[in-house]
This record gives sequence, structure tokens and C-alpha cells, in this order.
Amino acid sequence: MDNIRIAIYIRLSLADEDTGRKKDESNSIVNQRNLIHRFLDNHKELSLYPRTEFVDDGFTGTNTDRPAYQNMMEQLKAGKFQVLVTKDFSRAHRDYLEMGEMIEYLLPFLGVRYIAINDGYDSKDYVGTTGGLDVVMRAIVYDAYSKDMSLKESTAKKLGQKKGRRVAGYPAYGYIRDPKNIGMDILDPEAAQVVRRAFDMVLSGVRMTDIARVFNAEGIPTPSEYFRLKNPGTRKYGYTSDKHAWSVNTVRQILERYVYTGASVGGVRKQLGPCIKSTVSQKKDDWIIVPDMHEAIITVDEWEKVQGIIKSGAERAYVNELYPLKSLVFCGNCGRHMIKYKTSNRFNCRHGASVDGSPCQHVRSMKIPELNKLVYDAIRDYMGLLDSKKKESAIFRKEKSTAIRNKVLSSAQMQERIEKLKKDKLKYYEKFSSSNLSKEGYLREKKVIDDEIASLEEEISAARIHIMKMEEDSQEVTSELEAICKLYKDEEELTYEMAHAFVDKIIIHVGGEVEIVWRFKDIFTQQ
Repeated sequence: MDNIRIAIYIRLSLADEDTGRKKDESNSIVNQRNLIHRFLDNHKELSLYPRTEFVDDGFTGTNTDRPAYQNMMEQLKAGKFQVLVTKDFSRAHRDYLEMGEMIEYLLPFLGVRYIAINDGYDSKDYVGTTGGLDVVMRAIVYDAYSKDMSLKESTAKKLGQKKGRRVAGYPAYGYIRDPKNIGMDILDPEAAQVVRRAFDMVLSGVRMTDIARVFNAEGIPTPSEYFRLKNPGTRKYGYTSDKHAWSVNTVRQILERYVYTGASVGGVRKQLGPCIKSTVSQKKDDWIIVPDMHEAIITVDEWEKVQGIIKSGAERAYVNELYPLKSLVFCGNCGRHMIKYKTSNRFNCRHGASVDGSPCQHVRSMKIPELNKLVYDAIRDYMGLLDSKKKESAIFRKEKSTAIRNKVLSSAQMQERIEKLKKDKLKYYEKFSSSNLSKEGYLREKKVIDDEIASLEEEISAARIHIMKMEEDSQEVTSELEAICKLYKDEEELTYEMAHAFVDKIIIHVGGEVEIVWRFKDIFTQQ
């Protein structure tokens, strides 16, 4: 085939990258690329065909939520590539169920030849089979390896935190990474000046509401705006509203951060389990605090005095305790967080308090207890839906596999029929060329064959679309969601941890209408 094009998929996960140790070069992007191109250059059959790379740098293989992978799969489904090459199975998937479906059903149906170099796998050698027990066992080993790596990574992070190192994420507002010492931070003079000023204003008796008004009036960028200015192109704060402004909550978040005393603070949140992204908050007693790890912006004494002022309630009217819906409620008018006030026992848009004349002053929620009950009941309904989906899941997977298998077999039979018809058409042409068949007879037979070929090709195309639709409509319940439901199934009322585990945001629209945006949407969107 002269129209063969090769897709090369390369993936490097964050777990493969630097974590205080020397990077494993065998897993690097460069080495994967060199390995694959060297293999293809020396491959007698594939060396001359054009190649296209798809690279995901910093993405886990335990799910398919990877931009380059999704782009590649769309192009494979569109028939733009006929060969897929990876370093090994784990680069494509570390979930053995996903890997099995890809090798057994999807790629064969798309007519894509798959090669996993280090695993010695070439689907051309397994036509009509799945690759046998060897392929299955390798996929299971990769799945177990991912969980083991996740545990080791968590342990390594905790050890790093105990040494006072920042093992993940970006430095706090007011600091930047130390280019000479990985995992350590140094002062960012411009932002540190704003932090110092906020503490000085509170200590001199200025209310946080007035601090926000002053910063807005002076045009000082908020921490998120400042971060985007200093780090253009980053995904962090990418969805922050363009109308974002300083608020009481923004100021308070700065004033409550102990990191400004020069201490490193880790272990604020805990992962639910291996290979599960979701985390839950930990009590302050379980945090890992190491003093004197970087230059302080304030003293410990100043921090404690400010906390006393905040806790006294003398300088603010909003509530500061860890209530269930804290930081989850958003204004439907401007998209900002709404905050809870003592006087009204409702959520109001903070923008109304920090910007004079804002229409957000008129956006407010129902009473807090009513809103808590509404969200709690919605979560219980959500968990009930999960239970029913779990029962359907095994049946659905079996039915889907059977349906895909039948479609593949049917398409293969139709393709065989097309090849036979093409040979028949050639025979009629040969008869016409040798004057054993009239021109009218040849054209008549040719039309009958062409019509049947067109009909069969249309059926094959419809089958292809049907299979891709079945691949997309997966009703599998994720292990992450299942773990979360198990953790909170016995809760009798809404808690902070429960709300934040299930809910991405709650939007209060003009008129009081409540919209819940879930962290896990798939089980609601599938048909």
C-alpha cells in the first residue's frame, strides 16, 4: 500500500519526571522518540512511509484524558493513519481493560496495525486473535505497576515535605522557584510587597473589605492575574473570569497562609487511593510544617496577631469556619465565588462588597440550611444513580463487546464480498476485451456489480460509525468515583469533605435558581 501513514505515540507521565531523583532517561520523550524512529528506520516494510508524532508530556497512562492521545484517536478513526507505534503497551494504556478493548476491537476494526516495540508485539502477527495470554498479562502487570508507582510517589512526596521541600505545584503568591535549588522557593519582591502591605494594613486596623477596595482602586493584579502575567501560556488559572477582582476572600487567603512566616507547609490534602486523583482535606495537626525554609515576609508573631484579629470577627461580617459549601458557590452574573455572611445566612456575591455599584449586589442564594439540604439530597440521588450504573456496567460491557465483535465480523464478510465482486467485474471486462461479451452486456453487468459494491461500502461505513459510537458511550463507573461513594455513603448530613468530593461548583443564577456542576459528569450524560 502506497498510502500508508504511521502514527507515533509518545507519553511521559509526571511520575516519570524529576521527583528529587535523576530522571529515568529510558522513559524520556527524547529517548522514546529515538527508539521508535530507529526501529522504523530499520524496518524493511515500514521505513519509507511518512510518520506523525503525537506527544503527551506529563500525563498519566491510567486514563485517556490526554490531549495528544485524543487527537490521535480521532485521526485514526478518520482513517488518516494505518499504523500505530508506541514504545510499549504502557505508553498507550496502563489500564488492562482499556488496553484489551483497544487491541481486540477498535484498532482491528479501523484497520490499524499496532506495534509495541519493547513488548515485541505486532498485530500483523496476530491476525484473527487478540495476542493471547501474554498480552493480557503484560497489561495487568502495567496496571499493578501504576498503582505501585502511585504509592511510591506519594511516599517520596511526603519525605520531601518533611525535608521542607515543595514537591508539587507552584510557589505561593509572593515567592518564585529558586533556579539554583529544585523544590525550594525565593522571594518575589513585587508580590511580596503586596503581601507585606496586606498584613500591615490589618495590623493597623484596616478591614479586609477596605483592603480589597484599595487594591482594586489601585489596579493591583490579583494573585491569579499576577500568576498569568508572569507565566503566560500556563493552564493554571486558565478559567479565571476576566472580571476577577480583589475581594475579602482573596485578602483572607493571603493573611491565613503560614508559609509567609518562612515555613514550608505540606500535607494539606490527602489522596483517596493509588491512581485516584481526588483528595480530601486533612486536619491542621496532620500538616507537615518545617520552619525557616525560605525568607520570611512576616514574623510568626505578626501572623498569630492577624489570625487573632480574623477569628475575633471584629473586622468582618462573613463566616470563616469550614462550612460544607465553602468556595463552591459562584455568582451566575459574574462567575465569581460567593461568600457566606453572618447577618443574612445566605451566600452573596463578594464582588458586590468590594466594587461599588456592582449588579452582583442583587445576586443571593436561598438560606444556607435549605441550600445544604438541596445539595445533600442531590448527592444522595447521584450515589443512587451510581449503584444502578454499577449493576448495568458488567452487562453493558458484555453486550458492547458482543455487538462490536458482530459488527467487525459482519464488516469483514462484506469486505470479502466486495473483493469477490471486484474480481467478477474484472472477469466481465476480460470477456468484453476478448469479444466474448457485448459492450451493452458488459455495462449492464458492471452496473449491477458497482451498485452492490456501493451498497456494501455504505453498510461498512455505517458499521464503522456505529462501533465508534459504542466505544464513546462507555458506562463504566470509574474506580475514583466508586471510592468516593464508599467513603461518604454513611454520611447523614452534608459535610465539607462530602460536598467537595462530588461537586465542582454551585451556580446561583439571577432569581435564585440553583445549578449544580458535578465533578463526575459521565454517568449523567450517557444514554
